Amino acid sequence: MLDGEYGYALETAMSVLVKLGDMYGADKMIEIDNVHVDASTYAGIHEAGLHFCKTLAKENARFRVPTTLCISAIDFSLWRQLRVPSKFAKKQRELAEAYARMGATPTWTCAPYQYGSGIRFGQDIAWAESNAIAFANSVVGARTNRYPDLVDICAALAGKVPRFGLYLKENRHGQVLLSADAIETGHLTCTDYGTLGYCIGAAVGQKIPVIKGLSPRPSVDHLKSLAAAAATSGSVALFHIIGVTPEARNSAEAFGNSAIEEKMSVGDEELQRAAMQLSTVEEGQADFVVLGCPHYSVEQIGEVAALLEGSRIRKNVEVWVFTSRMASMLARRKGYVKTIEAAGGKVLCDTCALHLPLGAWSFQTMATDSAKMAHYAPAIIGIDVVFANTAECLNYATKRQERVRSQYCKKK
Repeated sequence: MLDGEYGYALETAMSVLVKLGDMYGADKMIEIDNVHVDASTYAGIHEAGLHFCKTLAKENARFRVPTTLCISAIDFSLWRQLRVPSKFAKKQRELAEAYARMGATPTWTCAPYQYGSGIRFGQDIAWAESNAIAFANSVVGARTNRYPDLVDICAALAGKVPRFGLYLKENRHGQVLLSADAIETGHLTCTDYGTLGYCIGAAVGQKIPVIKGLSPRPSVDHLKSLAAAAATSGSVALFHIIGVTPEARNSAEAFGNSAIEEKMSVGDEELQRAAMQLSTVEEGQADFVVLGCPHYSVEQIGEVAALLEGSRIRKNVEVWVFTSRMASMLARRKGYVKTIEAAGGKVLCDTCALHLPLGAWSFQTMATDSAKMAHYAPAIIGIDVVFANTAECLNYATKRQERVRSQYCKKK
C-alpha cells in the first residue's frame, strides 16, 4: 500500500498512518474492525476536505472495514425549513455522495454506539468524535485512540492503524481516583451526569479517571452525557466507573494493581460551580431551545414528548430536538415525534446545531440541557447560553414565565 502498488488512495492513507505511527513511536500496524468518521460535515472540513474526499472517490477508493458517519451540516430532509442556503446544502450532499461511493454507512450520528455500530469489548477500532471515543473505550471496552478528521478516513481505507496509546493494555489503567460519594446519585438526570462529566474532565485533563460512588445502574444515556462532557472540558478518552464499566469490576482492576497517582473528590459545590460556568447568563429570555447533544435516544425523545404533550410552544421560541435517523424512525412509530411536532417543536436528524448555518435565524439566547452544547455554542454560534435541565428548558418554552434559569441558580 505504502509503495503505491494498490493505487493513490491507499498510498496516501498509509503514508499518513505511517507518519502518525512514527510520531508516537508505534512498533507495528494492527488490523481494525470498525471506523467512525468525524470528517463527515462540510462545516467541519470545508472545501479542502470535500476536495480530498471527492478525489478519493474518483480514485475508486473503498473502505475496508465497516465505517459509520458522524453528523452532517444539514438535515437532509428538512434543510430548507431550517433556512440553510442551497449552495451550502449542495456541498454537504456532494460530500455524502463521495462517502457513499467509498462504502460508508450513512448513520449521520455522533452516537453510533446507540444506533448503527455494533462494536464489542476488546475490539480494536478507529473512532473519531470525542464523545464516541470516550464511550467506546469506557462503556463498551473497545480500544481506540482519539482520531482527528481525515486521519479517520485513512484508517477506514487501510483497515489498519499504528499500535500505540490506548491499544496497549498497560496504557488503559486508571491514574486518578475520583470520589463522588458526597453526591446523592440515585436520582441524577442526564443533565446532572453531564455536569459531573464536565467537572471530571476539567479536573483530570488527559489522565484516566477512576470514579467511585456512582449508582451501580446508570443508563446508557447517563453514561453518554458523562462521556461527552468529560471529553469536552478535558481530553478524556477513557474513564472507569467502579462496578459499572467493563474494565473496572473493582478498584484493583481499574488501576491495574498500580499506585494511584492522585485522589480527588466532587460534591454539590463542584457541580454547582461547573453548571454556573456553563451558563453565560444566569437567567435569560431564551428564543432557542436545543436538546440532543449527543444525539437523543428514543427514550429521551419520549421524555420530551411526555413533557410537551398537550402544550404549545410559545411564539418566537424554537425547540429543536437532534437525533439520529434510526432513533427518529423508531420514535415516530411510537408517536413521540407527532406529539413534539403538534406542540410546535422540530425533531431533526443527521445534524447538530453547532454545524448548521444559523445566520438566517438571528437567535439571541439558547437554553440547553447539554454540557457539551453549552460549552461550545457561545464561541461557535455566537449566542448566550443558559444551561438547565430538560424539564426546565421545555417549561420555559411552553409557559408564560419570563425567564429560564440555570438548574443550579438559587431561587430568590
